[in-house]
Amino acid sequence: MLDLAELTTAWAHGWAVSRGLPSPVPITGGLMITIDRPANRARYVLYPDAWPRVAVLGRELTTPGTEIKIAGAATRLRAALTNEWTMYDSNRLMTAAFTRGVAEVPASCTTRIVDDGGVVLAQVLDSTGEVVGRAQLAACGRYGVIDRVRTQAAHQRRGLGRAVMTMLGNRALDEGLTTGLLSATAEGQALYSALGWTVHAELAGAVRK
Repeated sequence: MLDLAELTTAWAHGWAVSRGLPSPVPITGGLMITIDRPANRARYVLYPDAWPRVAVLGRELTTPGTEIKIAGAATRLRAALTNEWTMYDSNRLMTAAFTRGVAEVPASCTTRIVDDGGVVLAQVLDSTGEVVGRAQLAACGRYGVIDRVRTQAAHQRRGLGRAVMTMLGNRALDEGLTTGLLSATAEGQALYSALGWTVHAELAGAVRK
């Protein structure tokens, strides 16, 4: 069974790389990622056993736009914070063993992989060269963190999401990564579940007004 603290750590590091942000800094009960240094905005990613820290940080953190994420129930996070905090829609922390596959797209589309520093981009392009489906991958140890999976509305239900996930899975294996990790929205969870991904925890979040 995968350790939730390990998954939380790997996801935070991969997310920071994916978004071009500084590496997470260890704090009591979790990690802190600087989002906007001049504005003093940050994301606090807490371990699932760090609930005593939630209420403390909720009182101490007063900068608007500051975020708290924790692998746990949104109802519990809401109860631990004051009304100065607004809840995000909860995501799900999910994993899957990477496997090789063939990325199939409509005949009118093409695919490409782009290396962008420490991030790998998988893209599907339409006949005009516009990117209509995409996802990206960042590494943390044995984990490949998948982020920003998007398909244009006009091209949904054509298998583009499955295609970019397959492309990144193949690339992850080439890079020696074994386990995929992501934070899924309610909408995205259906796709990932169909691809064999497993939910490990609710990932609740809140932002300071």
